[in-house]
Amino acid sequence: MRSARRLASVAVVASLAVAGLSACRSAPSVAAYLGDTTITESRVTDVYNEVYDAVSATPPPKGEAVPMPITRMDVARVLVSAEILPIVAKQHNVSLPATVPVDDYASALSIPPGTEYAKLFAESDTLTTLLRQNATTQPQLTDTDLREVYDALVTSGQIPANTPFDQFKSALPADNTQAVQSAVAVRNEIAEVTSAMTISINPRYQPMAIPVLLFQTQQKEVRALVSAPIGANDASVPVSAAPGAAAAS
Repeated sequence: MRSARRLASVAVVASLAVAGLSACRSAPSVAAYLGDTTITESRVTDVYNEVYDAVSATPPPKGEAVPMPITRMDVARVLVSAEILPIVAKQHNVSLPATVPVDDYASALSIPPGTEYAKLFAESDTLTTLLRQNATTQPQLTDTDLREVYDALVTSGQIPANTPFDQFKSALPADNTQAVQSAVAVRNEIAEVTSAMTISINPRYQPMAIPVLLFQTQQKEVRALVSAPIGANDASVPVSAAPGAAAAS
């Protein structure tokens, strides 16, 4: 269970699922509708291409592709988070500090510093961390909550696949249990705020799940332990190729 102690306190959260794209709100040029806010595919492309261009500044070995550290899904996810989290934070009198360690986040994510993606990720996680620290409730964790953590650790190779779930659950350290409880509390707060919003996610980015609690693997990869699903998985809505992307992801 040593690997379970590597639970990190970083999180990126957005709303729980509402509706998929409806007939009147299904434009191939739109990545997401968040109430009155629209996140366009062009916006996703701009943020993605900025990282691509920064990474491309150091050419890869001949014949190899540019090693992109993110995908368009990652970009769409952080753009959604950047819209939702400030709303939740405002309701809890939480605000960003004067200084956010963007470069530290960029380094941890292998993202070029100075990019908008790094800034959005850092600000979103900082708000989420503050919300967790200020959570007034510690909900009783269900087996569903803990199994999500268990599955994430097994999938990422942090615990052996043959580890019984009951053994994992009983051996989870108290501080890690509290970290998961805080994440679930914030997830519930976000669900309450977004329940009155109409949120629609383009099928291209479905199924979308926003990380609520992240950890770092032995390979230094950032993975989600607890996530909040967003939008309906409606692949029946036709969507054309994203415009102007530097590379498919």
